[in-house]
Amino acid sequence: MAMDLRNAGGTALIVVALITVGYWRASDSGRKNHTLESSFEVESLSDEAVVSQLFEVARGELEGRAIEGPSGLPGRRVFLCAYEDGPMPPCGMGEAPELTESVRAAAANLSAQGISVGADTRLKMDFSVSEEPVTYPARGVSPHDVGVYGYLVETFDGASWVLPSEVLESGIYSGGEGQRAGVKGKALVHWLKRRNARIGALDLEGFDYTRIRTTAWVEDASAEGIFRTYRLHSWVYPEVEPDRLLQHAVWASDYLLSSIAEDGRIRYLYDPTYDRILPGYNLLRHGGTTYSLLQAYERTGFEPYRRGAEAAIGFLLRNTRTDERQGPYGGGTVRYVVESSHIKLGGAGLGLVMLAEYQLATGKETYVEEARELARFLVSQQEEDGEFIYFANQTPGGEPRADTSAYYPGEAILGLAKQHALDGDPLWLETAERGAMWLIEVRDAGITPRKLANDHWLMIALSHLYEITGKEVYLQHSLALATAVRFQQGRHQGHERYHRDYAGGYYEPPRSTPAATRGEGLVAVLDTCSLAKVDCDWVRDLLETTVQHELQSQYTPDQLWWVKNRARTLGAFHGGIVDVQVRNDYTQHNLSAILGTERHLRAPSAALPGGPTWTREHAEGFEGVPPETLDRLRAQILKLRPQTLFEAPDGEENGSAGNLSPESGG
Repeated sequence: MAMDLRNAGGTALIVVALITVGYWRASDSGRKNHTLESSFEVESLSDEAVVSQLFEVARGELEGRAIEGPSGLPGRRVFLCAYEDGPMPPCGMGEAPELTESVRAAAANLSAQGISVGADTRLKMDFSVSEEPVTYPARGVSPHDVGVYGYLVETFDGASWVLPSEVLESGIYSGGEGQRAGVKGKALVHWLKRRNARIGALDLEGFDYTRIRTTAWVEDASAEGIFRTYRLHSWVYPEVEPDRLLQHAVWASDYLLSSIAEDGRIRYLYDPTYDRILPGYNLLRHGGTTYSLLQAYERTGFEPYRRGAEAAIGFLLRNTRTDERQGPYGGGTVRYVVESSHIKLGGAGLGLVMLAEYQLATGKETYVEEARELARFLVSQQEEDGEFIYFANQTPGGEPRADTSAYYPGEAILGLAKQHALDGDPLWLETAERGAMWLIEVRDAGITPRKLANDHWLMIALSHLYEITGKEVYLQHSLALATAVRFQQGRHQGHERYHRDYAGGYYEPPRSTPAATRGEGLVAVLDTCSLAKVDCDWVRDLLETTVQHELQSQYTPDQLWWVKNRARTLGAFHGGIVDVQVRNDYTQHNLSAILGTERHLRAPSAALPGGPTWTREHAEGFEGVPPETLDRLRAQILKLRPQTLFEAPDGEENGSAGNLSPESGG
C-alpha cells in the first residue's frame, strides 16, 4: 500500500533548540546531521480543532469582533499573514504569555497596518517552535531545509522576517532546473527591508538573525476550513484513490488548455512568483504535452481538450519539414521537426506519438500521411545494428552529430509501435523491435538495476511491443527497469522522518518530473504484467508512493494561497518541493502518470482509455465523464478564470481572455 504519513510524528514537545544542519547524502548512515520532524511537534499546534479556534480569534480581531479562544496554552511567537494577490503579504507578529493572546497581538499588529480582510483574503498563521541565533551567511545550509526554516531580524528599531514558506514564495531561493541552487543574499535583504525598513542596513558579509522553524496553517480555498502546510504544500500527503486522481487530472488538463494560444503555441516556462512568462521553447516537449492533453480528451470526452490539442498539433506541424531520406531499412518522403542545427530523433518520435494518439482518440485520419512521414523518418535513421541516429544532419546524407540521448530511442519505438497498431504496417513494428533489442542487448546489457537508468518511454514502448508480440524479453526488461526505479526511490527511504515530503521522491532534493516519468513507466510495467498474467503488486505499491509524492507539486485550489495570478497557475505542476516554477512538460508527465494510475485503480470494474490494449473500437464506445460530473470537477476552475479560446461551441466566436499569449506577461 502507499505510504500514509498523515498521522506521523505526534510527539508533544515544545522545542527551542540549537539545530545543526549539514548536507545529507543517500549514503549517510543514520542521517546524523538531521533533526527528526517529530521533535518539532507541539500537540496543541498539531490539533486542527485548536488551531481552528485560533483562526476564529484572528479573524474576529481583524473584523472587530471579540472571539473567545482556547485557554491555558503557553504563549509563543505568532506570525499572521493576509494573502490576496501575493507575494509579500502583509503580516503581523505577536507574542504574549498565552497562545490566544499571542494571536490577538499578531492580529492587532496586522490590523494596525490598515489591512482589511475580505472574502478573497486567506489568512496564514505560523507558530514559532524553534529559534536559533545565527550569523548570515550561515554555513552548512542544505537544499532540503529550504522552505522549512525562515529568517527573523530584530534590532533596536524594529523587527522583520521571512517566514519559512516565504523563502520559496519570494524568489529568494533559486532552485529551478538548470539553475544554481542557493539563497540569493541581495533578494533576502531586499525582502527584509521591504517588510520593515526600520531594521537598518544589513551587511551581506555578515549580520545576525534568528533562524526560525514554525508550524504553519492556512485557510483553504473554500474559506470554510484550514489545513496544515509544509513548505508550500499540505502537511497531509494526498490520497491516491480514483476519484481524487480524476480531479487532479482535470485540474492539470485545464491548465494545459488555458496555456494554448490561438496559434497553438503552448506556454512553456512560467514563474508564478512574479506572474512572469519566461523565454525559451522546446518543440519536443510541445509534442509530449499535446499527447497528454489527448489522453485527457480520451478519458473525459471534453471537446475543448480536443480543440486545444488540434491547435497545438497545427503549431508543431508548421515547424516540420519534409525531404527524401534513406537508411539501411528504408525511407522515402520523410517529415521531421525543425528546432536546432541538427534533427532530433525525439522530435519525430514524440510527434508520431502525438499523431498516433490523435488518431486513436478521435478516430479521425486528418494527419495520417504526416504520421507516416514521421514514421518513415524514424526508419531512415536506424542503423544496421538497430541503433538510431540521434541527431541527423539537416542535409540528407550529411554527417550526424556525434551525441546521444537516453530518451529519444524509446520515444521513437513507442511512436512506431502505436502507429503499427493503427495501420498494421510491418515496417513500423520491425523497426521498433530492432530498436528495442538494441537497447536491451547493447545499451543496457550487463547493467544491474542499481545502475540502470530510468527510461520511461522505453517502459511504455515495451508494454505495446509485448501486447503485439508476447515476447518474454520485453517483460523481463520491463521488470528490470521497474526494479531500478525501486532502488532509486529507496535512496530516500526513511528520510521522511527528517523531511516529511521526501517520501516517494527521486533526486536530491526531490523533483516532481522524475517522479512523474517513473510513474508513467510503472503504469506501463503494470500493463505488461497484466498482459503476462504476472503478479506485480510490488510495482503497484511503488507506483502509488510515487504518485503520492507527485501530487504535492500541483497547484491545487488550496495551494494557491500565495501565488500572484491564481487563474493562470491553477492545475499546473511545479518543478518540485523547492522549485516553484512551471514548465509545460512538468504538467504533461504528471498528468499522464495520474491518468494511468487512475486506470489501474479502477480496473477491473471499469475499462478506461490508455495502455497497449486500448483500440479505436474501445474509443468509439467509451462515453467519457458524464457532463454533470465534469461540471463539478471544473467548478473551481471556472470560478477563477473565464472560458478559454477552445470552450465556445464549434463555429462560435469566443472573445474570452482565458488563454493569454505564451509570450505575454499579462
